[in-house]
Amino acid sequence: MKRVAVVISAVVMIFALAACNTDKGYTNISNDELREMFDSDVNYYYIDVRTSKEYYEEHIEEFTMNIDYYHLEEDYSMLDDLDRSRPVIIMCNSGNRSASAAEIFVKEGFTEVYNVTKGIQGWDGETV
Repeated sequence: MKRVAVVISAVVMIFALAACNTDKGYTNISNDELREMFDSDVNYYYIDVRTSKEYYEEHIEEFTMNIDYYHLEEDYSMLDDLDRSRPVIIMCNSGNRSASAAEIFVKEGFTEVYNVTKGIQGWDGETV
């Protein structure tokens, strides 16, 4: 029963987020919304766009991919092996680089892109 409630909550949240979609083609999300997404059955890409040094000093466990924004902005081919139909959640330190990266992902054809607005600075959960 709990699993059904989580799935229903995730579906409702996705529709609500879609209604908040920015004109740039991606959706800004809060840390509370991110937590709900962690609990959903959706197979998101969780991508941290901070530098490798920042990432390895501290990151959220679910963010298993690190694509340095400063390299990405120069070389979009870094995204070539990713499935553009798979939803993407992007995080950085404060939300600025991830917003810029979200624009790149949309431009490169990703259809469902989310930006964590306060980045890891706004995260009060556990990190590794």
